[in-house]
Amino acid sequence: MSKKHLLTTALAMLLWVCGTYAQERVMSISELFNLCDTNSTGIEMARATLKQATEGVEAAKSARLPQAEISLSASFLGDGFVIDRDFGGAMKAEIPHFGNNFALKASQVIFAGGAINSGIKQAELQREIAAQNLEATRQNIRFMVLGNYLELYKLQNQAKVYRKNIEQTTLLVEQIKARYNEGIALCNDVTRYGLQLEQLHLALSEVESAISIMNYNITTTLGLPSSTVLIPDSTLLEEQVQPTTNEEWLQMAERNPGIQIADLNLKIQQQKERTAKAGRLPQIALVAENNFNGPITIEIPAINKNFNYWFIGVGLRYDISSLWKSNSRIRTEKAGTLRAQHSADFAREETRIAVNSAFIGLQQAFKRMRTQEKSVTLATENYNVINNRYLNGLALVTEIIDASNSCLSAELQLVNAHINIIYSYYNLQRVAGTL
Repeated sequence: MSKKHLLTTALAMLLWVCGTYAQERVMSISELFNLCDTNSTGIEMARATLKQATEGVEAAKSARLPQAEISLSASFLGDGFVIDRDFGGAMKAEIPHFGNNFALKASQVIFAGGAINSGIKQAELQREIAAQNLEATRQNIRFMVLGNYLELYKLQNQAKVYRKNIEQTTLLVEQIKARYNEGIALCNDVTRYGLQLEQLHLALSEVESAISIMNYNITTTLGLPSSTVLIPDSTLLEEQVQPTTNEEWLQMAERNPGIQIADLNLKIQQQKERTAKAGRLPQIALVAENNFNGPITIEIPAINKNFNYWFIGVGLRYDISSLWKSNSRIRTEKAGTLRAQHSADFAREETRIAVNSAFIGLQQAFKRMRTQEKSVTLATENYNVINNRYLNGLALVTEIIDASNSCLSAELQLVNAHINIIYSYYNLQRVAGTL
């Protein structure tokens, strides 16, 4: 078998394998988002963080529960030694050598200056921050994948245009070669259009490589097999974008996770300030204790019996040093509260700027689309004129190909303009926190 036949057979087998394992899948934006929410590793990490923060709330609430401890010991006791205060009259005091101790202690804090409640509140706020981080992660990953999805749509349309141009240029090269063989065309014409054809093939190869990379990025994020060939749903161009006012978007932006997180951090800092102030207050607790000890060594001679006693009461604990130690901590937390307030104001400011910029970008995308619609109309009219002239023998084949290329390019730009509107609209949703 010749090398040519071997190459042909190998190519056919490769195409068969690709056709067998590559699976085309038409995907809408809503399906894209659903797969993101379900399979994205980044979103799963944020969910795990939220679960951890939820457990943290339960751990903080456990500080309200009573504390109890039990101790049990056995020991060897040596004999005692009794001596007068002037170190005379020494006498040995025999003590039973086996000693035992059993103690049960319990306490319930009934007042801690609000420190326990503040700790629980901080844990709850941390859980809310984790929930907002999950929402922010979800929206960011959705937008990232959407950007790749729309770019894939653009690249696939661009590949169609290049293939059409290659088809037309190939036809033109064949016609010029025929005319050259007839002696009515120059060799330079054949070379020029042959070079143009090679450049088109190179450009198509680069676009196809970009499509492959973009397709892999999307399928990896969505948890799909790498052999899946994604085809964006063409009906996305029919999606209706509601051009609401800028003020409405600014109002909706209050739900932006970044703003919510900044507000929650401010509340956490306020709770920290309350905790610092609680350090100046005493702690009050109910206490109960039972002891079972033996032998009784407080008597001489020692009594070889077990002695059990218990009590219940109210305990008071007050750290006097907090009067001068807590001042610096309180000032630190107050400064932190002020910083958190400025941070919340800054988050609102940044969000409003981003929303305004995205809203203007959406308006500009609409203007660009209207301009491209006019370009398509003009390119189509120009093609019709050149085509009529060509049919009547008044135009060269190069003129009609140029007119056709202009028409195809204008149509491609119109599709891209539609895609840019969709991208701008979802970008506006993202910065407003409603994606």
